[in-house]
Amino acid sequence: MDSQGTASGFEALRHRLAILPRHLGLLSLALMVGIIAASGYLLDQAWQHAKRDQEQAAWNLALAASDNFNSEVAQLNAQLQAVADASGGDADPALLKTRLTEALRLTSGKVYALLGVDAQGQVTFTTTDQIPPGTDLSALDAIKTATSTQAVAIGPPINVDGDQYLTMAAPIHQPGAPDHIGLSLLRLSYFQKNLLISGIDPGGVLALFEIGGPEILRNPPAPAGSDLLAAGQALTRMLGDADNASSVDVSKLDQIPRLSVVVRAGALHVGVLVAVPMAVLWQNWWPQAIAIIAITLILLAMMVAFDLALGAELIRRREAEAKSDHNVGQYQLLAEHSSDVIMEVGFDKRCRYVSPAMEQLLGWTSADLIGRDTRFMVHPDDKVRLHDVVMSLTDTTRSVRTDFRHLHKNGKYVWVEINMRVIIRGGVLDSFVANLRDISGRVEAERRLAEASAVLVQLAGTDQLTGLANRQRFADEIEREWSRAARDKNPLSLLFIDIDFFKLYNETYGRKGGDNALKAVAGAIAAVLQRASDLAARWGGQKFGVLLPNTDLTGAMGVAEHLRAAVEALDLPHRVTPRGRLNVSIGVATAYPVLHQVPKPLIDEANANLSEAQRLGRNRVVAQYTEADASVDFRLPSGSK
Repeated sequence: MDSQGTASGFEALRHRLAILPRHLGLLSLALMVGIIAASGYLLDQAWQHAKRDQEQAAWNLALAASDNFNSEVAQLNAQLQAVADASGGDADPALLKTRLTEALRLTSGKVYALLGVDAQGQVTFTTTDQIPPGTDLSALDAIKTATSTQAVAIGPPINVDGDQYLTMAAPIHQPGAPDHIGLSLLRLSYFQKNLLISGIDPGGVLALFEIGGPEILRNPPAPAGSDLLAAGQALTRMLGDADNASSVDVSKLDQIPRLSVVVRAGALHVGVLVAVPMAVLWQNWWPQAIAIIAITLILLAMMVAFDLALGAELIRRREAEAKSDHNVGQYQLLAEHSSDVIMEVGFDKRCRYVSPAMEQLLGWTSADLIGRDTRFMVHPDDKVRLHDVVMSLTDTTRSVRTDFRHLHKNGKYVWVEINMRVIIRGGVLDSFVANLRDISGRVEAERRLAEASAVLVQLAGTDQLTGLANRQRFADEIEREWSRAARDKNPLSLLFIDIDFFKLYNETYGRKGGDNALKAVAGAIAAVLQRASDLAARWGGQKFGVLLPNTDLTGAMGVAEHLRAAVEALDLPHRVTPRGRLNVSIGVATAYPVLHQVPKPLIDEANANLSEAQRLGRNRVVAQYTEADASVDFRLPSGSK
């Protein structure tokens, strides 16, 4: 296409859009801006959801690593204290070395050597010839920390005879002997292999660092020449005085952007880092983003198409109205050659004239219609409305416009727009001229736009993993059903469902296994609910909610037991739990709302009953109140809002 043709095409497009009334153009622009804003909000919510999920998974992994490390350190320290207590302050070096060597054997290879260090940092006894008595170890971080805090301390690895060993120092107090420090050299290879547990994503990092000092352990290992001290101090600043913290930053060791979570490892002077590559967050967020962007583009394209079609309609309408001002001869010529259908119909509903365009548009000829009652061509559902519009024509209201479904000669109905103008003869209303045009395309575009908008609204209220309602939609429905129950004086029941030992399930079967379990439980819940008014939702994490309108406590308990049994029937293995398979605990609450009442007590009661079900051993349904108690009045005190 040459440049002149392109320019004329854009000019035609501009003309179509310019013909739109100003208020309609502003409304269309506002709708487009609203769609883009809603899309941006949904994209941001999807990103925040992906980030929260990754933070939760990282926290779970960090806590598990912290628990494992604390357990190992506590066990080793207990063995060291037992040896110290058994020695009774024995000064015989040979006997003491024998006791310490036996203690090393009991650690199953986790400890390389045990040493005693006096208040000046000098080695007083040892099980290894590589560090003889008299060696000065006062510079070791672990000894400094244990001396100042009088508590167990972990220090960075040291090199002994070509191997790396963690240092664990603990104060030793024995009656009749001076206080000293017990120093254990822990095999670094054991902790790297057994304590930095699996579960991190490719490119992720799991590390142990000394508070205020360097990184001690790291999986994967840091690149050669990395400044481990600077890395550990940066993590200490990030943690501050809190027990845990998270941030998005670039690693000082490998320059990779990650979502980092740090937690304190119990009473030890160390912390645990779990870092997830930002690429993982993008990977989890991108499918939802594509769907939202695609729907947004479709909606915008349909809006533009609708505006173009409407602009074309307005152009044709203005042209037709301009021609209608001509004299009778010119009007007759226009009627005979117009692409729109022009009819004259008396107020007795009989056709007096119809233009040739009727045959092309709707298949009827003038012989088929002249003298015939035109009401047979109107869809039954539109007859009353069209009759009222026709009857509104008066000598003051001379022109009206509406749309309806017109019968085609082939038996199908076609959407048409009709513009009617009254004709006065002899001072009285005699008939009206009707101008009809096909608007099937516009009606279809409006229908598709409404469907696409409904899809976007549905997406905003749905949990993407399980397909159930999300928490925001569930909270809105609780408010609505609460008001309806108060108005109709009906009971309202709420169930909270929590998957038992789900943290252990994720650690055992991985995140993918956890997601599959969540989807399976959601499917079981949805299958049990039979009424259209019942609503199931994912409340958050492994917790679900079920809203049962017009259901008393007895009925709610029955539904809850069916839900518990349905999940049990899934027979999903959970080998680290007492029952060996996946179960749920359910808390049930019922209320009889009245005016000026809020749903918070009902939510709190369901949560409390869920906690009671877990305390009693899990895999059960608990409702603390009898049906009579469930009618307790939760009205707010006078003056509350």
